[in-house]
Amino acid sequence: MTGVLPAVFARHNGPAYRTPSDLQTTPDSGLRFLVLGGCMAEPFPQVAAMINKDFKGDFILLNNFDSAPEIPMNQGAQYDFQIVHLPLRTMLGNAYFRLPDDGTQHEEFLRQTQDFLARYLANVLKLNAARKLLTFVLGFMVPQQNPLGRFQPRYDLRNIMHFIERLNMFLAAEVAKHENAHFIDTDQVSSGIGKKHCQDDMVWSFTHGTTLSDGDHDHDLLRIQPPMSMQHHYAQRWLEFFQALLHEVLAMYRTVQQQDTVKLVAVDLDDTLWRGVAAEGTLGVLEGWPMGLMETLLYLKKRGILLAIISRNDEQFIRSNWHSIVQGQIALTDFAVHKINFRSKAENLAEILRELNLRPQNAVMIDDHPVERAAIKAGLPAVRVLGSQPYYLKRILLWSPQTQQPVLTRESGRKTEMVQAQLQRDAVRQTLSHQQFLQTLGLRVSLAVLRDTKDLQMSRALELFYKTNQFNTTGARYTLEQCHQHFATGRQLYVLQAEDRFTQYGLIGAAWVHQNCILHLVLSCRALGLGIEDAFLAHLAQRLAREKATLLLGRLQPTEANTACRQFYSRHGFIQAPGQPDLWSRSLALPLVLPPHIALTPPLDDLAPVKVKPATAGNSSQHGQRRALPAKQERICVAEPVS
Repeated sequence: MTGVLPAVFARHNGPAYRTPSDLQTTPDSGLRFLVLGGCMAEPFPQVAAMINKDFKGDFILLNNFDSAPEIPMNQGAQYDFQIVHLPLRTMLGNAYFRLPDDGTQHEEFLRQTQDFLARYLANVLKLNAARKLLTFVLGFMVPQQNPLGRFQPRYDLRNIMHFIERLNMFLAAEVAKHENAHFIDTDQVSSGIGKKHCQDDMVWSFTHGTTLSDGDHDHDLLRIQPPMSMQHHYAQRWLEFFQALLHEVLAMYRTVQQQDTVKLVAVDLDDTLWRGVAAEGTLGVLEGWPMGLMETLLYLKKRGILLAIISRNDEQFIRSNWHSIVQGQIALTDFAVHKINFRSKAENLAEILRELNLRPQNAVMIDDHPVERAAIKAGLPAVRVLGSQPYYLKRILLWSPQTQQPVLTRESGRKTEMVQAQLQRDAVRQTLSHQQFLQTLGLRVSLAVLRDTKDLQMSRALELFYKTNQFNTTGARYTLEQCHQHFATGRQLYVLQAEDRFTQYGLIGAAWVHQNCILHLVLSCRALGLGIEDAFLAHLAQRLAREKATLLLGRLQPTEANTACRQFYSRHGFIQAPGQPDLWSRSLALPLVLPPHIALTPPLDDLAPVKVKPATAGNSSQHGQRRALPAKQERICVAEPVS
């Protein structure tokens, strides 16, 4: 038995303890950010540069309800995000300590403080309001003890600890009212480092609410007996606190950007999901990390991450004894797919990825055996492999930004159910001809238009653009800020939902459209091969034709992963626009038709029913032959780059 390597120990116990980097594969690029806040926030730019020399932050001091400065739009556009810190002393001052001891005025004072806080927050979120700039708002640190004494009521507004906790609850709710703004639980970060190492409330006033430092030491040097600086009296870890807080911000930024997203977690069984070897009767106790891992997998499932089992075992034995082995902690049905056999695990994993239309870089494999881990890494280099340290698994899987979502959509919670229905559907597909299979599906689709970022379906549409790789006509990703700008310039976002006799797919398609041009179209990989993309295009064509367009344009930029849509426009009668290889064009004189096996259901966004026409023999596409561009071309609206 060997000890843990110092570098590994430091990585799992240092400032990034809350934000594991084990699943990160994309290096951090240079980030530009703005910091608005009190003096506590001033070190952020310098600390960020210590984390990564390419990070650059600008700091603007706010105190005493200062009005946020007017920042030119071109300057605001340079920032990837902003950090906002509202000084606690500005919120409370000394008035709190002058309230009556009987508590009669504390509730009213809280209401007044909350009103003040809401107005102050709105005052400093100008860039967020104007541009929807990604914003992280720091919460307040809660004092370490009740200043009235340990025997006094804990959850009473006369206890400043509880008063600040209520302020944090209000602030988090108020931040949630602003688009693209997120609350940072600063108090939780401080607790993780150790409040006695971070907070100044054992020396300064409770409403100061900042970090322990030597900043005031110079003022005490003229005393008869000058004290030693603060670092000689307390074990300070303020730098680690600021680093941890920035790592929290960066982790949330990576999640919002959907960098290195995990879509599948596959686990071995013996000595991985549980202790010991089940078939040999050497099972160990389930308590401890095995139960923690099972609990973790259930949370990942709720987040929309698919679970799989890959194990060298007798499948019938495992199925027959599953409940007694795991003691009801997790069900076999919680796993979207199982490969319990004696084949190569790398082959099994590759087969699962094909069945689920996933790429290796979106998968994580957990296995206790070093030889198996090496074989998987050799066969599928892009797969992230864990399992050597069971004590790290729960923290890595739950806390890593790569396994988290900014918003948990309805589709996320139903992902396992939808994939299981997809596998059932694929099994039926094997018994019928393709046309028979399509006719028996009972496939229904509906189209809606989103006109601003406040639409309830916006979160799922953004998730789709971030996560879709195979049927993604440009590969572009969008921030909420960019979407806000797109809507402001007249672009519309069309979204498509579908269902069949097996399951509801949810929102599976999205397309940015400007004038007569489809700028960007994506479709979830689980809907490929069913003609849904054809229905989507027919819907869009009919809508634009109703708006008097005679020419339909579409952008298609090849990426490393989007081979599934490379022929999308050409097989529907589009031709490349002269001098613009990424732009495709088709006359609407011959209408695009809806595939006959697909029906329309509400909501239809005032679209008239599409006339269903059967495909005609002799066409290379059911949508007509290629046509040359007309002599007089419509204005091509897509000369601008897609961002």
